[in-house]
Amino acid sequence: MRKTLSYIFLFSFLMLGQLSYSQNMTEAAARAELQRRGYDETRFREELNKKGVNIDAVDPNNPVEVAKAEKAVREVMEILDKEKKENSVSKVPAPPTPQETKEKIQPTPKTTDPVNEINVFKQSKEIKKAVKDGATLEEAVTESIQEATKKVAPPSGTYGQHIFRDKSLTVFRSSEDAKPSSSYILGPGDKVAISIWGPSQENFALEISKDGYIQPTGLKRFYLAGLRIDAAEQLLITSLKSKYYFEKENFAMTVTTARTINVNIVGEVFTSGTYNISAINTAFNALVAAGGPNDIGSVRNIQIRRPGSKKNIILDVYKFLQDPIISQDFHLQENDYINVPVAEKLVTISGAVNRAFRYELLGNEHLKELIKFAGGLKSTALKGNIKVTRIESDSLRIIDVNFNQLEKTGLNFDLRNGDLVEIFEITSAIRNEISISGAVENPGKYALNDNPRISDLLNKAILDDNALTSVAYIKRFNGDLKTIRYELVNLDNIIKNASSADNIRLQKGDELIVSSQASFVDSYKVTIEGAVRDPKVLSLDKSQNLKVADAVFFAGGLKTGAADFAYIIRADKTDPKKIEYIYVNVQDATTNPTSIANISLEPDDKLMFYSKGSFTDDAFVSIDGAVRRPDKFVYSESLTLKDVILLAEGLKQEASLDRIDVYRLSFEEGKSTRILAANLKINDKLEVQNSGGTYNLQPFDQIYVRTAPEYELQRYVSIEGEVRYPGNYVLLRDNTKLAAVLKDAGSTTEEAFLRGATLKRSIRGEEGFIIINLEKAINSPNSPENIILQEGDVISIPKMRNTVTISGAVKIAELYIGDIANQSKVQTPFFSGKSAKFYIDEYAGGFAKNADKKNIAVISPTGKVTKAKSFFGLNSYPKVTPGSEIKVGFKEAKPEGKETEKEDVKWGDILANSVAQATAILSLILLVQNVN
Repeated sequence: MRKTLSYIFLFSFLMLGQLSYSQNMTEAAARAELQRRGYDETRFREELNKKGVNIDAVDPNNPVEVAKAEKAVREVMEILDKEKKENSVSKVPAPPTPQETKEKIQPTPKTTDPVNEINVFKQSKEIKKAVKDGATLEEAVTESIQEATKKVAPPSGTYGQHIFRDKSLTVFRSSEDAKPSSSYILGPGDKVAISIWGPSQENFALEISKDGYIQPTGLKRFYLAGLRIDAAEQLLITSLKSKYYFEKENFAMTVTTARTINVNIVGEVFTSGTYNISAINTAFNALVAAGGPNDIGSVRNIQIRRPGSKKNIILDVYKFLQDPIISQDFHLQENDYINVPVAEKLVTISGAVNRAFRYELLGNEHLKELIKFAGGLKSTALKGNIKVTRIESDSLRIIDVNFNQLEKTGLNFDLRNGDLVEIFEITSAIRNEISISGAVENPGKYALNDNPRISDLLNKAILDDNALTSVAYIKRFNGDLKTIRYELVNLDNIIKNASSADNIRLQKGDELIVSSQASFVDSYKVTIEGAVRDPKVLSLDKSQNLKVADAVFFAGGLKTGAADFAYIIRADKTDPKKIEYIYVNVQDATTNPTSIANISLEPDDKLMFYSKGSFTDDAFVSIDGAVRRPDKFVYSESLTLKDVILLAEGLKQEASLDRIDVYRLSFEEGKSTRILAANLKINDKLEVQNSGGTYNLQPFDQIYVRTAPEYELQRYVSIEGEVRYPGNYVLLRDNTKLAAVLKDAGSTTEEAFLRGATLKRSIRGEEGFIIINLEKAINSPNSPENIILQEGDVISIPKMRNTVTISGAVKIAELYIGDIANQSKVQTPFFSGKSAKFYIDEYAGGFAKNADKKNIAVISPTGKVTKAKSFFGLNSYPKVTPGSEIKVGFKEAKPEGKETEKEDVKWGDILANSVAQATAILSLILLVQNVN
């Protein structure tokens, strides 16, 4: 009963919602959980004994004993936790990190237990789907854990954690089409394929034995375990050339299915435990299954410990990010341990770097390495004053670092854990430059040379022809270098005489602003839209007198189909919210420019031209029914019935030529409408009979092509199981019945179990199983049991069953010994005419103490449920048919003692949910049952 220890401990922790999602439900796992919580196992057992529970003697199949043990475990945990809390010494809170001090970041909330985040039923479906897609059960459970961990993992806090939390890396399945690299180490369980072609041809498909070799038929053993793929391939080429004639390029060895291995992942990861994964995966992929390093876990010093080796292999994520190919150097072996320690040196860098983040540094890495990891400095970085904020002697210390000096001397600046490095950007407020803007050919910034004057700047920028030279301004900083002033200058004086007092000396940051003459002239815009060839917005001088005819010319003229009128949409200058609509006779305006219709346009006018089609209703005809493409078509007077049928890609095979209905909308005076109907016949040339061959349509006609009355394709039903000729059968007649189709199938075999036959229907609106009595249907063809079949029905007839199954609250364990006693159900021979109680008493040891005698059901092979009935306190038990299952329900557990306020324990739900949520042995048992 040693396994009971692990079961009770883990079961109890699971019920408290505190157990990590692990892959091993073993005694070692239970002890590890006790150690993690700080419990002494000897003390734990002693306290349990005081409460009358011997943990090694608890029967896990006895719900009452399990409930008692689980209750005792809870109470002992509360006692030990209380003692720990009373004995603990309050600690002074650690000082805030520089990052927290600067950015006032709120503490990251604790992540929730991944187990509590998993929807058990959804997880079970996903696992079964993964198994169906080719994954092993172990791989499917690992994938489920991985997905659950992703949902609860917080955003990456340290650079490098992201590759485990996003989709950068995945865990490969052993059956997946993922080709191992040449560095993959072969081992027992790997399946390899060897192909030789050319003068000699041969193919082998072999599995490496537990002793590490393969042995092709008629050949010696080749020991491949422990070899890289490229080395194994060279060995086989050299050895097989003595028997086969081929060139090196005519030989190939591939791993078709990789073995699975157990990898232990411990330390600072989100979900530690033992994982069963494909050996194709490297250590990087394996870490993904555990969620990767948590917020305090290292990404630079991850250790791979191999049984039998004293030297650890060190995995550095930063090296992987710089050269991903190195991941192939980290293939795993059976029972390898991946340990993620706590990161010892975390430094945050912000400001003018290409990738501001928190980075993990090794002992010999400092400021230069940090900047390199951060993608280097930006071009605007201020190297002369880098600010380092450090916690030292319980206080914050600011250190200024001159990076220019470090680069010149080749020295480095030592960083410590928790340092915050901030790199400032060069200010762009005032530089050693001057600028010019406005009416010049070359506006922009210019270097400030010795003693420059306005004339020097004008010679470089070159004034525009329309530049306003009588007035210009110098924009200049005051002495505080923040506020500005504007100084008026006369460029005419400077151009005429460079010695003029206006040709002042320029200072750092000065900007010369030159205006254009156009800046002081009013202009306005007119928008031309609608049925013109080139709609546009015209920018015009206010002095111009633009008229409607001019606007039509500038817009490329009117489009074909344009209406002979337009509208000017004009806003009131005194109140822009008021809009005026002005009617324009376009024909008069364009043919006679002097007419009053050729209205002058004003600033911000919108001239809108309309199309004639905008003022007509769209008319159409439609066709539906037995045509290949039902659709609507724009109406035309030339459109005939034949045209519409051809436009609909012709008639379907089932179309009736004798019945085409046309429904017409007739408009009466006053716009009232009524519906007219015409029933037409056509010939195979689509010509309407008795109307000259054509039938002219009207707007809004609706055409329906009817299906031939007796037209119907073959309808099929399927018969499975115990008939002489199973398969698909066509329903030869309307209202074909069940017995008739069975007769076509050669009737049932001698082994057919008629009472267990089922009928599944897929026709829309009647989906699901239909309860049938096939025996009555065959023996009494006129009985209601001989139902009429529908297309798609599936009739399943199983083999004869002469057994009965009993499960639930019965005394199986008291009646039997050995393996039978551990079963949750038993099967018995069938006895004609016996009730459920006969089988319970005779073969299941009678009712258990917690049995609910009123809750007994007999489930027939067809799925029909018959329950026990009670009359004045006397129970009437249902009769049993061959292949049935007898289920005895449990009484609801009553709360004991002071715990009356708690909900009743529903053992069925508790056991089902706990098993579904726990992984490895318990979860695999459930999944195997579901998959099978």
